[in-house]
Amino acid sequence: MNSVVSATNALRRGRKAILLTMLMVVTSMSPMMLIAPVSAHLTDNETVWPKQASNDTGWVQLDAVGANPDIGLSANANWGLEFAPGALLSNVTMEVRVNGSSGLTIEEPVITASDVGINLFDWQGLGILGSSDSFTSPNPHSGRLAPNSESGAYWALPSGAEINELIIEALAPVDPAVTFEPVSLEIGDYAIHFVDGRMYLAIGNSILIIDYNNDPKIIDIIEFSNANRIVELAIDTTSLTLHILTDDDYFHAISLVDTSIQPGLPDSITSSVDSATEPVQYEQFIIGSDGLVYAANAERISVFDGNSWSDALTKSTDGAALDIIEVDGILYFSFENEGVIRWDMNSNSQLSTWTTANNLHSDTVASFSQSGNQLLLSSDDAGLARYDWNTGFWLSTWNENNWLTSNSIADIAISNNILTILNGNSVQTYNTQNGVFLQTYNLQDFGLVNDGEKLLVWPSIGPRAPASELLLVSDGGGDLAILDVAANPQYQGNMLLASGPTSADMDDAVELNGVLYVAADGIMNRFDTQQSRWLAPKLIGDDINQLITDGTYLYLAGDSTGAHKMNDNGTILQSWGVADGLASDSVQRIAVSGSNLITINSNTAMSVLDTVTNSISVYDSSNQLTSSGLTDVVTYGNIAYIATLDIGLARFDMANETFLAPWGSTGINNAEDVPLAVFDDILHMGLPGYGVVRKDLVTGDILLPLTDSGGSNSNLDFLPSDVIYAMISDGSHLYLGGEDGAVKWDGTQALNFQGRGGSWVTNPDTFFDFVLLGSDIYVGTDRGVCKYPTSTVQVDDCMNANDGMPDWETQSVGTDGTRVYGGTNDGVGILTTNPFDVVDTWEAGEDTDNAPIEVIGDVAYIGLNGIGIARYEISTNSWLPTWTEYSNSPSGNAILDPGNQDVTGLVADINPNQLWIGGEDGFQLIDVTTGAEVYDIEKSSDLYIGNGEPYQMVIYNDVMYYHQGDDSNSVYRIDVVNFQELSNIDAGIQLDDNSGPAWGIGLVDGIIMASVASNDGFPDYYDGQGGIAQ
Repeated sequence: MNSVVSATNALRRGRKAILLTMLMVVTSMSPMMLIAPVSAHLTDNETVWPKQASNDTGWVQLDAVGANPDIGLSANANWGLEFAPGALLSNVTMEVRVNGSSGLTIEEPVITASDVGINLFDWQGLGILGSSDSFTSPNPHSGRLAPNSESGAYWALPSGAEINELIIEALAPVDPAVTFEPVSLEIGDYAIHFVDGRMYLAIGNSILIIDYNNDPKIIDIIEFSNANRIVELAIDTTSLTLHILTDDDYFHAISLVDTSIQPGLPDSITSSVDSATEPVQYEQFIIGSDGLVYAANAERISVFDGNSWSDALTKSTDGAALDIIEVDGILYFSFENEGVIRWDMNSNSQLSTWTTANNLHSDTVASFSQSGNQLLLSSDDAGLARYDWNTGFWLSTWNENNWLTSNSIADIAISNNILTILNGNSVQTYNTQNGVFLQTYNLQDFGLVNDGEKLLVWPSIGPRAPASELLLVSDGGGDLAILDVAANPQYQGNMLLASGPTSADMDDAVELNGVLYVAADGIMNRFDTQQSRWLAPKLIGDDINQLITDGTYLYLAGDSTGAHKMNDNGTILQSWGVADGLASDSVQRIAVSGSNLITINSNTAMSVLDTVTNSISVYDSSNQLTSSGLTDVVTYGNIAYIATLDIGLARFDMANETFLAPWGSTGINNAEDVPLAVFDDILHMGLPGYGVVRKDLVTGDILLPLTDSGGSNSNLDFLPSDVIYAMISDGSHLYLGGEDGAVKWDGTQALNFQGRGGSWVTNPDTFFDFVLLGSDIYVGTDRGVCKYPTSTVQVDDCMNANDGMPDWETQSVGTDGTRVYGGTNDGVGILTTNPFDVVDTWEAGEDTDNAPIEVIGDVAYIGLNGIGIARYEISTNSWLPTWTEYSNSPSGNAILDPGNQDVTGLVADINPNQLWIGGEDGFQLIDVTTGAEVYDIEKSSDLYIGNGEPYQMVIYNDVMYYHQGDDSNSVYRIDVVNFQELSNIDAGIQLDDNSGPAWGIGLVDGIIMASVASNDGFPDYYDGQGGIAQ
């Protein structure tokens, strides 16, 4: 139960106008040269006044009475002094003395000579004379040290005042905590101070004391270090104590007066069965209207009478206690899977239990609440039940079949006659006066991204409370939405308790105008670098592949929703997708230059968008772009640079809307591994067998390449090999790895990666891939995943098959910011960084040594040697059934001829939706929409020349080209329009190397490029023989 104790009566009493008055008036009337004082005296019949005299009243105590704060009447006291008629008074002195230590004080006194209407003493607006319970400056005082002191709090004291005792309650306000991991603030309970209105908020094992009007709002934190978490709070108005129940450390208590620690309720009970005393950990408790404390757990319901606990009843079942409420002298206890136990406080007897066997909607009632004469019972699975305790009738249950958006009720609360229901990611409101459902709000409208967890009502009952009653909504994060259900609009903003991102994962990040934007799991997190706090997140609804800025706006590459333009406040201003002309809704990479926005779509097409006119041009393999494998794009000036899998670095002139010749280096455009990195404004591209070519992105100049030690480039020939597989930059250094080692280069000096000891395991030769994480670089090598500190690049350790990796050779590595993933031919190894260890693997159970890929429409077809044709639907990110080999006749997805399950090549036909498949049996032409075979060319057919399998099929000008690998160095041709055999082309003769095997085929600007390897075989493929025929 949430403890909100009413302070209405206390406020009506108000502040006592006058507590106690002590006015000491000394009046002296002494003429000049008077030697002896003479006083008036009485005779039997008359009062005799001497001519000259003085009068000393001594100290007189006056008690002011008759105050009535309801009508603004102050207390008063009259004191009259008699003087002779016509007497002239002179030398009158008066002294006022108070003594706060003796309880002689008065609040804002005024002493008036009523006969003449003169104020002799006026203390109005200055508080209590004789003592002070607040600063003269704003009270309570809140300030910040600047840098080590703060002097804004002070008292105004009368001259000559003596301070006998000074007591200061000093709290420790804290700013909202900032973390770089998701904040999880599970609110166990809350209570409101019934005098000053401060909120006690139980989170974890701590109580946050919150002053709504202070900055920061958290004015103190009390931690119960031995407890796991706090589950219940209750205020005892008699003893001015806040009682606290933890889940594993029994009861605690603090004073409502000065927040000091007080003795908690007892933690043991004398069993009703025997006299033994046993400790009891209760799960819920409540302070009843009869002054007794009632508590429950899975075993019992107990009562504390002020001296000891005793059992009201014991349970034979073990359902945990969930909530307690008192309504009209009846206590209702809910237990998990056991319904509701009722206890009559007047007769001290148990009433019938409610379960689903009689009238209850759910056997697990999560919480109770009262609205007028209705008892409300919420559940996680059956909605909200309503019981009229006045008439004893059940009302209709609210659930998702009638009024509610969900059967799972997280919490309910009543504020200003509005019932608020928190279920799922929405808040529903219901007017209890007219019985009408009002509105349904999405929590995203309040800056909350998770499902709702808790509602908190904060009444306006004191200086630390809000000016009007508020309703706080929590989704378990550090930001609470503020609602005023009596206001318009109801949403009043947010109250920040702790600041953190919504996810520990990060898709991408970019900084703009002092705010760091971090895309994670479909949500845009924003970190204000000036205030060092996270701002309210913004829902995107899609994974973001890349996040960039042009200095004014943000641009987002959505995985399935296209491209987006975002304002710096996190608002999506515009989106572009297929319906607007984009090549596809799947955007892998994005770049911007002026009004041009360039996207890479589905890794096969490039869209160029004019953000002013919203016109879009699409370029793919059928329109100027000679590559269908696009991996990245950057812009510099008017040129867009596109990283490809097959033609090197494509270049697009945005001003002229034309493609420039791609940078393919030495004419080897079919490189299998082409790593890219930008370091020091220089684009680096690794070409196998050559080294690293470089282009200055500032001047546009082609720079001298980086080569191996056999080169002649002076200080640029430091590469361990001319075969470079991986490059990465941390901004200060460029890391390059390949055959025979890796190197760290700062632009001037190179440092080779070093092994450790004499072990073969920690001295890798081949470096396939890099990933940076923290102060370390993780490398995929022929010895597994190796860890190197970036400062020394000397290996720390290597994880391989002996440590749980699927295989030794690790050709790719990646990270999610926490773990490292190593990809091998037999699966993926998952590694922790500290300790550096293999904790899991992902393995498919199948191996393939060949994987040709062709994309037709929205489906990617992947040839898996020994498996068949895997099919991947790009738009839905899902795998379709694999085409496999049939035994007797084609059926279902078994459509491949026997032998063609060993796939060697794939190529799209000249006709739409048709795919050529090459394999051990020859060729098959398949209709991809129906799976039917259109044409079949067996290896025994006259159309098929040679005995080898077909590799790297290419179709150009209605002719299919292919080679047969090690079986020949010829290029074979088939007319796919007329299905006629054409003469083969002997590439070996052109290169004067007729005995070497064919190595590869590629189409470059309308020219078939065919490579022939050295005739000396391995390991002499790079001995200068062989080459490329055109």
